[in-house]
Amino acid sequence: MKRRQLNGKKIGIVFGTFAPMHIGHVDLITKAKRQTDQVLVVVSGSNDDRDRGARAGLSLNRRFRYVREVFYDDDLVLVDKLDEEGMPSYPDGWQPWMEALQNLIAKNIEEYDQLTFFVGEKEYVSRIKDFLPHAQVELVQRSTINISATEIRENPLYNWRFITKPFRRHFTRKVLVVGSASGGKTTMVKDLARTYNAPSSLEYAREYQEKYNVRDDELDTNDYIHLLTDQYAQTAEMIDKGQHQGLVFADTNSTVTKVYIDYYLKESISQEEFDMLDRLYQVTQAREKWDLIFVILPKSDYVDDGFRDMTMADAQTRDWFTQHLLKLLEPFKDKIVILGENSSPENFFSDNYHQAKKEIKNRLHIDI
Repeated sequence: MKRRQLNGKKIGIVFGTFAPMHIGHVDLITKAKRQTDQVLVVVSGSNDDRDRGARAGLSLNRRFRYVREVFYDDDLVLVDKLDEEGMPSYPDGWQPWMEALQNLIAKNIEEYDQLTFFVGEKEYVSRIKDFLPHAQVELVQRSTINISATEIRENPLYNWRFITKPFRRHFTRKVLVVGSASGGKTTMVKDLARTYNAPSSLEYAREYQEKYNVRDDELDTNDYIHLLTDQYAQTAEMIDKGQHQGLVFADTNSTVTKVYIDYYLKESISQEEFDMLDRLYQVTQAREKWDLIFVILPKSDYVDDGFRDMTMADAQTRDWFTQHLLKLLEPFKDKIVILGENSSPENFFSDNYHQAKKEIKNRLHIDI
């Protein structure tokens, strides 16, 4: 990223934890920008238990990057971070904090005539003036937008409309549906997405195979590289756009792809290629964060759609697929719900749908 500095007659300073940044913060920063020439936004905090952002899984560096992303297209706002590591808690750490802030100001502001701090706490006014007697300090009323970061952390989905888009990634509830082929995964994801008015990321392999007209048993190492990386990218993009209400559904992930790799390629490619695919899977899987994983048992008929390898249609192979999938998902066992265990064939699809809704309500506290 290109390094730049602020340079204006009047420079505004806004600091905070921003855990998360909400539209009330944005409103305050915008007001400051309108009253000055440019604004320096300082994201402050540490990465220990004193930091309410870190306690919520939002590290200082992540908050800094997300806040900077909020203002990526605003040339009048510059964002930097102030690491409080090693500093005593407020108010004892005020002096080293202000010294660190002055260093940030010197680093980020090339030239100015007047500094104006915009603060929301009355006690900050005198403290800042003690260190920077020539600075102006404006005590601003909290935004007319009635929300706080604490309220958002406690109930993010209820307060979703207030969360800035980059921070929505952190609070998004992600539901994954997996299982062997022809088990009803895609239909389940589509039905749940419609019911909850949420977006869905469908199985990328199907789109890929249709595009290149290639069957399951014809996929090679290069194909699986695409399936691993592009499935993740498709789902991540859906989450990152923030054009949802905090809940998303995904049909298939890297673990399902890994099962196919183990089934088809373990004995047919070199050990070097297989190890490379395994490393790629490990990296991809480590980046996935699921709040709930539905595993659908293979109780429905195996349908030939023109791309499926029918040698996988027998009950023994389908059961192996499911057991191997569950083994690979073992690190996420507390997130897993197995659908269809007690269902008869005639009620299988209906029971799965109702059980999924029940689990979403109980585990994610989301109802319709």
